[in-house]
Amino acid sequence: MSLRDVAREVGVSVSAVSLALRGSPKVSEQRRKNICEAAERLGYEKDGRIAELMEHLRANRVDRQMSKLAVIIPEIDQVGLKSYPRLQKIIRGVEEQAKESGYGTDLFFLTELKASPKRLKTILISRGIKGVIALPWMSGIGALDLEVDGLCVATAGYSVIDPMLNRACPNYLQMMDELIEQACRLGYRRIGFAMTYSAGGIGHKLFASSYLYYSMLVDEADRIPILRKRDIEDGKLQNWMERYRPDAVISSGKVYRMLEELGYQLPEDLGFAALDLTDGPPDASGVDHCHESVGREAAKLAMSDINLNQTGVPESPKVVLVDSHYQSGLTLRRVGKPIELKIRASKYQDANYVK
Repeated sequence: MSLRDVAREVGVSVSAVSLALRGSPKVSEQRRKNICEAAERLGYEKDGRIAELMEHLRANRVDRQMSKLAVIIPEIDQVGLKSYPRLQKIIRGVEEQAKESGYGTDLFFLTELKASPKRLKTILISRGIKGVIALPWMSGIGALDLEVDGLCVATAGYSVIDPMLNRACPNYLQMMDELIEQACRLGYRRIGFAMTYSAGGIGHKLFASSYLYYSMLVDEADRIPILRKRDIEDGKLQNWMERYRPDAVISSGKVYRMLEELGYQLPEDLGFAALDLTDGPPDASGVDHCHESVGREAAKLAMSDINLNQTGVPESPKVVLVDSHYQSGLTLRRVGKPIELKIRASKYQDANYVK
């Protein structure tokens, strides 16, 4: 039963029915009574969510408040955010997607807010915020200190492990597969991997899984053990390089700078592939994690739950994977005959080789 049916029954316009049911003085008392009686007789029931939306749309533009998404940032404050370009890109992606969808955004730095989970939820509700995007922990894995019941919460990345939420993530397995295949096509035979992700995280496991699979495909003499993060920090990078003599290294911008400090000329002495171009150097060969796209997809997950009125911890959390983009930089070059190793099942374009 709709407003149109009630209007047809009484012989008035749909707008007159809408005004009468909202108790508007624009409709005479007698007509309002007739319309309400007809609506009750026909079994018309108001949809609360539609009524709320229409009330929001009817508000004067000056008074109307834009619906907002909360972006929760753990560990770091506003000043510290400047040192994390990947977080800045995720936030930019969230803000762009929110704006395109008619939402604003509010940033909440937990280190500055110093609010309990219950207090944080009260703040969000008081501001009319239902959708929340939790940013990743930069130090590793962690829990989100927020009571999520009644909220639509998604996260970016794998680091928020409690509660288990819908999340948008870079496709770590795909990007490592792609880096290895690109290096092989340029003729590199002894590819080493210096792990800079914290042990136990999903990124750590996926990167290691891809690299270990590659190791199974090459001759035993060309297999190089993964250099663990703690060994990099203990200063064992030089020993690893001298013992295993890789002709290319996959790692982060931090390791790139350490290799330069050890006297390596890149790519003349050694090829280098960056796991995340956000960490630099700017002219490196490597993968772009597409952090803005990750932020966009996380925002879409939260907004989808808002539209479906699905709140709290999801029964079956979803993971949206965002493929990386390979960039042909200046730190890998052709060094020999291409080695065709098929690690990925899917196909993609070859890199523009730097000779």
